[in-house]
Amino acid sequence: MTAFISSFLQHLLTKRRMSFYKHKTVWVGVLILVLTTACSHFGTLPLPRDPAAEKMIETLKQTNIDLIRFKCVGKITVSGPKQPAESYRSAIAGQLNDHLRIDLFAPFGGAAGSVASDGKHLFLVMHASGKYYKKRFQNGSLSRFVKMDVTVGDLLALLVGRIPIEDERIAQSMPLEDTDHSVVGLVDRRGNTRQKIILDTDGRPLRALWFDPHGKPMLALEISGQQIIDGFLIPTQVDLSAASGQTVSIRIERYQANPSLDKTLFVLPPISS
Repeated sequence: MTAFISSFLQHLLTKRRMSFYKHKTVWVGVLILVLTTACSHFGTLPLPRDPAAEKMIETLKQTNIDLIRFKCVGKITVSGPKQPAESYRSAIAGQLNDHLRIDLFAPFGGAAGSVASDGKHLFLVMHASGKYYKKRFQNGSLSRFVKMDVTVGDLLALLVGRIPIEDERIAQSMPLEDTDHSVVGLVDRRGNTRQKIILDTDGRPLRALWFDPHGKPMLALEISGQQIIDGFLIPTQVDLSAASGQTVSIRIERYQANPSLDKTLFVLPPISS
């Protein structure tokens, strides 16, 4: 009997010891998790507000705010690191925020291709090959067509004279490039610069740069010239270039502000056989 009691007590002590070590391991794990989270939280300090930068961004957002539709003709030139430059006369129409139509014309006459969006689908027609594409709009990415990270909304913003602005970013003034320009930046919650906009002395945008979360350049924009159409200030030309070397240039001519546009304009039917 004495041997049984001794064995039972030894088992009980061993069980309690194992339970203690088990709970100790759990608490150590919890403590490490809390400390890691706290370090992560306190390692990213909130950026101070920059009222001057916020005002510049708000002004940029309000540019041509009453311009919601347009049509124009122009010239579109595309090129790439392994692609010679190709230029097309074009007819362009758009309605904010997701309706777009671009018709490209071959240098020697005739239709070359068309791109359209009705907010629900993206369409592409290549007349020479007879190819027809239709896909869901999703975020409106035009990467398949222009081989760079540009959306329908981005392109429409540029064509109504605005700079696409990254959402949920913190506006911060940046060091001046020179005495004639100012720079406003958009920074993410980790303090990484995601967009820079270079402005002239009158606060008009000249260039813009976009960066990935690691600070690597993704996309650059350059704005050339100005034209006043019905009181709206419209660029004469916009040039987009990706880090890959792909470029798209759009020269804007014969611009009409807020014309009537039929919604069927933004739907491309399949090519008739």
